[in-house]
Amino acid sequence: MKLSVLGVAVLGATLAGCGHKGGGASQVVAKVGEDEITVSQLSQALHTRGVEQASPDATRQAVDSLINEQLLVKAAMDNKLDRDPAVVQALERARRQVLARAYVERMVFPTETISAAEQVEFYKKHPELFEHRRMYQVTVFTVKAADITDDVRNALSPLHTADEIGKTLAARGIAHEVQSLTRGTEQLPLEDLPRFAQAKEGDLVMMQPHESRMPLMFIQSIHDSPVGVDRAQPIIQQYLVNTRNAKALDDHLKQARAAAQIAYFDTVTTTAANQMAGQLQSAVAEQAEANSKPAISLN
Repeated sequence: MKLSVLGVAVLGATLAGCGHKGGGASQVVAKVGEDEITVSQLSQALHTRGVEQASPDATRQAVDSLINEQLLVKAAMDNKLDRDPAVVQALERARRQVLARAYVERMVFPTETISAAEQVEFYKKHPELFEHRRMYQVTVFTVKAADITDDVRNALSPLHTADEIGKTLAARGIAHEVQSLTRGTEQLPLEDLPRFAQAKEGDLVMMQPHESRMPLMFIQSIHDSPVGVDRAQPIIQQYLVNTRNAKALDDHLKQARAAAQIAYFDTVTTTAANQMAGQLQSAVAEQAEANSKPAISLN
């Protein structure tokens, strides 16, 4: 969504009660002392808020938010927080992220649009996501992947109720979390789609582990929920753009790393690890001290 700068300028000038005689709207929408808040800042604030139409109320709220922000920034500067090492580090980190993002968006990501033919081709190649899409009502048992041994798999495979699965896990001392969820085909990992396509109500699908955790999805019910090509095209376009951008970035970084002189220093790694260990020990000590204090009652 792009806002009309002229429209924002006119609204801003109305709020600020100022304008250039015989000319266009003022580029300043408010002042906090000697500090100015500009149309550019207002436009960005509205864009960040997802405002589709710059109405007077929405614009006034954004201006007031910018005024509050400027008051806090001025107070921080007066207290010389811009020189605080942690703040300087955070600002530099934000600067690096903005520069990296700007470079990627302007110099790395392809600018060609995804054609309608490409979208339709993707639709036809993946009927399980669209034409034959399904909705699954599932009970999810999340466990440690290491707990699901071959013996446990064999014990769970013949079970056909969530209650039986929960009791079996509990009987074997396997800690687990339970959730009831509804998932469309597109919300499932691509590598697991073939098993879900063959699954029936009452089946248990053991998902691929992720970060040492494994979801066990017991299928309570299945409903067909097809998606037509017209409704699917915007979704497909976004997916193809994201996939294409990810590949472009990966290829670019591979080339950049191959051309650059990169060296890893073990001493730096060791120093960083020791520093982190010291911070962790301090945090644990502080938490232990906090836990030893009597709790405050609100009753």
